Amino acid sequence: MDFYELARRCATHVREHRDEEFRIVSHMDADGISSCALVSTALDRLGIEHDYTCIKLNEMNRVEPADNMVFCDLGSGQQDQIAELFPDSSVTIIDHHQFEDSLFDHHFNPFLAGVDGGSEISGSGMSYFFARALDESNTDLAPLAIVGAVGDMQALWGRLKGMNREIVADGISRGVLSADPDLLLYGRFTRPIYKSIQFFSDPPIPGISGSESNAIALLSSIGISVREDQWRTPSDLTLDEKQRLGTEIIRRIVSELPPEFARLAPNLVFGETYTFINEERYSPLRDASEFSTCLNAAGRHDCPDIGVEVAKGNRSIYYEKLMSLVRRHRQQLAKGIGLIESRGISRLSHLQYFDGTGISDTLVGTVAGLVLGSKECDPFTPLIGYTPTNDHMLKVSLRCSKLLVGRELNMGRILHDVSQRYDGAGGGHAFACGAFIPHEHITPFLEDVSHAVGATAE
Repeated sequence: MDFYELARRCATHVREHRDEEFRIVSHMDADGISSCALVSTALDRLGIEHDYTCIKLNEMNRVEPADNMVFCDLGSGQQDQIAELFPDSSVTIIDHHQFEDSLFDHHFNPFLAGVDGGSEISGSGMSYFFARALDESNTDLAPLAIVGAVGDMQALWGRLKGMNREIVADGISRGVLSADPDLLLYGRFTRPIYKSIQFFSDPPIPGISGSESNAIALLSSIGISVREDQWRTPSDLTLDEKQRLGTEIIRRIVSELPPEFARLAPNLVFGETYTFINEERYSPLRDASEFSTCLNAAGRHDCPDIGVEVAKGNRSIYYEKLMSLVRRHRQQLAKGIGLIESRGISRLSHLQYFDGTGISDTLVGTVAGLVLGSKECDPFTPLIGYTPTNDHMLKVSLRCSKLLVGRELNMGRILHDVSQRYDGAGGGHAFACGAFIPHEHITPFLEDVSHAVGATAE
């Protein structure tokens, strides 16, 4: 089925019902919040009255029905539930996740057109093409689609691919974004250079990652000034400085990297960055990666509406609230890291893990990613953190180095398979995934995951 025809079919359906009640239901991560903002803005521009709600995947039953329901970044895998909960609603699904059967006439999913929704387009990308089908002028919304794609880890090896490239091209054509070769340092517009290097951890820079003084010494050793009138950010570096710094980082990483990973390392240091031209110079919303972090903070602290409003361009008080959430997010992450440092990391043959009791189930995965980059962890062994969600279940979150994908290690598939043996459910990306497991099964579950990792490595 033609990708663009699917988008037009859904857009036509919405236009035909424009005088009726609409409700947007979206996921509450960065991709879902971006998706919601995209569709909501497109409906605003057509004068279609609507409301929206962003939910966790297990919260569908708390959504109130409406005459017309538009599901974004979810729905394809929940079609049976949607049909049961909203039998009298006209349903449109705009999603990128895999599914078994299509039950609805207005279902816009890349897999229906032979496009891989796991790596070539995100939920916000699908929402973008839907918005573009509603009105071609909506190409100015391309930055929101890029935020969602980056937040959904689709720029794994340094740049977006597939249908995402068309969105990038649209954004460049409209003058709302630029895509440039650059160092893949987090905080391009907001962090001092040495801080971005200090916290670079996948893969770790030997002797540098985790050490502020050593990061400053590295910059000094290659003739890069860290301060002029103020602290210089990575975006303030000249092209020559970026090349020198990137070359030195790669040299140091490769010097201690297992040989099988050496060819992959440069793609985690140099890549393509996405800049939103209409955002202020040193704003965290100017860079796609930081923008997605801000939206994730809103979702993880149960305030996705604030993220949606900021993404829609409603700044002022919403922006202030979002920055407050980001600060709270960082404080809670630091508290979580301190908790794990005091408890320590446990080890099996091919797995590291920690008990994250006391850390929110929405934050334990992020904490695991940060702890993985610490000196206490082996950066090339998967790390699991788990924390209670209720009296019976544990939320399990796993993080591992992207370099392990080079071993064809897909932890999302492993967690999916192993969790089913223990009355649980799981899955996700190859290097960032999760599961829900009954309390009493956590020990054999961890042992089986370790065994599965070991079997893959053999």
